[in-house]
Amino acid sequence: MASALTACVSYEPAPVDLAEILGDLEAQQWASLETVDRTESEGASPSQLAAFAITHNPSLQAARTRIDVARSLLVEAGLLADPEIGWDGVDVLASQLVGDTATAIDYLSGFGLSITIPRPGELGARKDGARWRVEEVRRKVTQAEWTLARDVFVGCEDVLEAERLLDQNQSLVEVAQTTRDYFERAGAAGAATAIQANLASGDLLSIRAQRLRLEGRLRDARHRLNALLGLPPSIEVPVVPPTAEQHESRDDGALAPETLVERSLSLRPDLAALFAAYQAAEEDVRLEVARQFPQLSIGTGIWLVPGIFRGFNRPAIETALARRAALREEIAAQVHEARREVYDAHSSLEESRRELEFLQTELLPNAEESRRLIGEAFDAGEVTLLETLTVQRDLVDARTRTTEVRAELQRRRWRLLAASGTLLAPVDQTTPLDENDETPVR
Repeated sequence: MASALTACVSYEPAPVDLAEILGDLEAQQWASLETVDRTESEGASPSQLAAFAITHNPSLQAARTRIDVARSLLVEAGLLADPEIGWDGVDVLASQLVGDTATAIDYLSGFGLSITIPRPGELGARKDGARWRVEEVRRKVTQAEWTLARDVFVGCEDVLEAERLLDQNQSLVEVAQTTRDYFERAGAAGAATAIQANLASGDLLSIRAQRLRLEGRLRDARHRLNALLGLPPSIEVPVVPPTAEQHESRDDGALAPETLVERSLSLRPDLAALFAAYQAAEEDVRLEVARQFPQLSIGTGIWLVPGIFRGFNRPAIETALARRAALREEIAAQVHEARREVYDAHSSLEESRRELEFLQTELLPNAEESRRLIGEAFDAGEVTLLETLTVQRDLVDARTRTTEVRAELQRRRWRLLAASGTLLAPVDQTTPLDENDETPVR
């Protein structure tokens, strides 16, 4: 009795203060954290920021707590039913009703003890099913990490693209400023009309207006990235592009899509989570089949529950079989979707590569050369303002398009890596739980 009392747990409330939670989130600082190996001047690479996000993202932290819930259910699944102890006073009441005095035998005969005996295979199936449900939750957490890492890589490229466009915009402002200044001086000297000078000023203003949009674009990209990292929106995280070595080690575009699909079957966390769910459903079928036999309890007597009214558990068996069949179809559908995703990502990557190659070898050099030639002719007074502005606008479009396509190529590379399952560490589908857990019995 003393041991039972010491095992009791007292209730302790845990109130939630939203203001306190917001304060903790606002207190999160990038500069004070040392989980990423970087210097402030160099910044952090996408892989470093992905590692940081996996540790500090609030949604991922919340998902990890579900593992503890599943582990608690695993402990419950391995417990035997408690013995039932009771006393029946019918013998005592019967003796008193007939006018006799209840004896010690009457009192003792009312005492009863019953222990429910698990059916053959029932306890093992229940424990193994709970183990696979723990593994399903763990793999869903890995799936969330996989998705988060992809989003961080893409988010970093969004930030880098916006920064490149802003730097590029500054150089384009200088080009347009030169054109505007020339026509203003020419207008003051009577060599150009007021309309020409105004058009040149309008072109410059248009490029400056674009800068305002780019600043907003950079702000939004940083806010999205900070949300993934678990940081306040006001913090500016320094981002640097991945090195050439990282590109080469993470380039799946050189492989055939068929090879990537085959690789993804063993690497994608979403498939691993479904596999664990299917294994849990398999154990549920085994459990319900074990429950078709009568329930036996022994003690001061023998009690038997034959299960006639439940059809010897046949409806529950059919339900478990239907759930297992449904999960099998879900796995087939997810494999089909994974194949489509890999092929689409591979095709999109090749498309961006071809487009970037065209822009870098054809369109952008042509625009740069036209700008050089128009500059020489402009200085010699051999071209009109319309021709100058046309070439200038073509150069703006060519540089902007090249920068955007280069960034899109990088984003598509990350998406292909995620689709093939190589953006994170491989997930082993055959080893449930960790080294301290038992492997389900087959």
